Amino acid sequence: MIDQEFNFQNIASVNFGVSLRSSGDMYFIPTDGATKEALKGTLRTTRNIFNGLPTDWELHDISEDYGDRRRIYAPRNSEFMAELSAVYDAGALDDLTNIHDHAGDVDFYFAEFRDNQNRRAVGIRKATKLKGTLSARNRLMRLIDDTLVLIEEDVLHLDTEFDVIVTEANAFVLNPRQTEQMAKIVEHVAATAAAKIQAIHDAIPFLDLTRIAAKISKHPRMARHAASVASNPNLANFQRPQIEV
Repeated sequence: MIDQEFNFQNIASVNFGVSLRSSGDMYFIPTDGATKEALKGTLRTTRNIFNGLPTDWELHDISEDYGDRRRIYAPRNSEFMAELSAVYDAGALDDLTNIHDHAGDVDFYFAEFRDNQNRRAVGIRKATKLKGTLSARNRLMRLIDDTLVLIEEDVLHLDTEFDVIVTEANAFVLNPRQTEQMAKIVEHVAATAAAKIQAIHDAIPFLDLTRIAAKISKHPRMARHAASVASNPNLANFQRPQIEV
């Protein structure tokens, strides 16, 4: 499925960017050829992990507590993928040339790739480790000609896999928890909880959801289940006798 949407073996260009937590603004970061090659490797590694999983592709369900890794995807136009879709649609961004001054404010980083057919894929990663080595300046070493040499420059950490890969049609989710944090799903679910309960009530009018509607926005797990139920295309087909059995 994912291989039909991007050619991972023929990547023509790479742009690296970050999103700042304090402002929500996104920027591109100038990178050299070696960094671009490393990012290509990260994208291919993520794709290979997907292809190595023994499950079929399944639609992301916000009510699910995902344990072991599975092949999960969500349509990019899903209401709960809006934040990630915005990263895909960001387009031309200003360059941030002083990343060392903002490393502690990076919420997530991303890389935009174009293949040989000019199709785009964006790999996104929660920045839990990016700044981890920044404070280790003058405590990291590299081995050169059998000699340990102190690294005096600021050092940032790139991960070996992305949490999610976004293409024109879909978001392919490798790490659901981190992806949901970046997609701000908890906030979106809470904001739409009352509307989801109303949608369920409209489709199944014999259910009395009055008490649930009054408190659902304060109960994230209940709100997630309501959103999942409301998205069921067969909701209007539910019959009272079957539910009451």
